[in-house]
Amino acid sequence: MTAGRPPSGGHLEEGGGGGVAWRSVGLFVLLAYGLSWTAWIGLAALNVPFGVLAAVGMFGPAAAALLTRRLLGEGLGDMGLRISSTDSPDRWYAYALIGTPIVLVAGLLLALAIGGQHWDLLANFRHLLASQAAASTLRSLPPTGVLLAIEIAFALTVAPVINALFAAGEELGWRGHLLIRLAPWGRLRAALIVGVVWGLWHAPLIVMFGYEYPGFPRLGPFFFCLFTVPLSVVLAWLRFRSGSVWPGAFAHGALNAQGSLVLLALTPASPLITPPVGLLGIAPVALLAIWLAASGRLDGPSAMDLAHRSPAAPNPDRSGQA
Repeated sequence: MTAGRPPSGGHLEEGGGGGVAWRSVGLFVLLAYGLSWTAWIGLAALNVPFGVLAAVGMFGPAAAALLTRRLLGEGLGDMGLRISSTDSPDRWYAYALIGTPIVLVAGLLLALAIGGQHWDLLANFRHLLASQAAASTLRSLPPTGVLLAIEIAFALTVAPVINALFAAGEELGWRGHLLIRLAPWGRLRAALIVGVVWGLWHAPLIVMFGYEYPGFPRLGPFFFCLFTVPLSVVLAWLRFRSGSVWPGAFAHGALNAQGSLVLLALTPASPLITPPVGLLGIAPVALLAIWLAASGRLDGPSAMDLAHRSPAAPNPDRSGQA
C-alpha cells in the first residue's frame, strides 16, 4: 500500500483537539475492537486454546490500522514502519530490551520488600516442570537448575524477539496509528487516551479467561488500565523519540516474555497486588511515566515530524515510509 490522500482538515499545533482526524480515530477503534473481540469470542466458542486465540486477536489493531488507512486513503507515511528515523537507532532498542527487565525487577523487589511475598523461584519452577512432565511422554529431563538457567536466558534474549512479532500486531495499531492521530491534541494526552483504549480492549480475555486478574472478571478490565495507561506513556516516548513502532514492539515483546518469570519467582498473592500487573508492578511503570512526562522527555525533539504535523497535513515525500 502506498501513501495516498491524507485525512481531510487543516493543520493545528499540539494542544488543540481540532487537529485530530476524528473519523480516522473512530473508525480505527471500532475496527480494532470489532476484529479482536470477534476473533476471541468466536474462537473461544470453537474451544480453540487460549494461547492461540489470544495471539490471533493481537493482530486486530494492526489490521484495523491498515483497513482504516486504506478506506480513508491516508497511506502509511506516518505509521513508523522504518527500523528507526534517528542517527543512532541502537539506543532505542537498548532502552526497550534492557529497560523492560529493570522495571520488572523493580516490581519484584517491591513485592519482596513490602508486599508480603517471598522468593520461591526454584520450587515454583520444579512444580511447573512436574505438571508439564505429567502431560508429556519424556522419561527424563536435565537437572532443574540447568533448565531454569536456559529458561531465564531464553526469556532475556530470544523470547523478546519472538514476542515482538506478535506485539507488533498491537503496536502498529495503538502506537502506529491511534497515538499519531491523537497527537495534535498533545502527546501526553494522546498517550493517556491510548492507554485507556488499549487496556479496555483486553476486556474479553479478562472476563472470559481470567487473563492477568483471575477471580476479578468485573474489576480486572478497569484495573488493567492502571497498568496500560502509564505503560502507554513509556511506549509513546519510544515511539515519538525513535520515530518507529519497533522499539515499542520489542519492549512490549520483552514484557510479555519476561512477566511470567516475575510471577514464577514469588509466592502467590492477589493478582491485584503482585507484579507485574498488580499495584506493586504498576508502581515502577507509573514512576517512570511520571518522570518522562515531568522532565519533558515525551515532548522533546522527535525523530520525525509526527506530533507537530497534523495527520491532515500532506506527506511531502509521499514515500509511504515513516
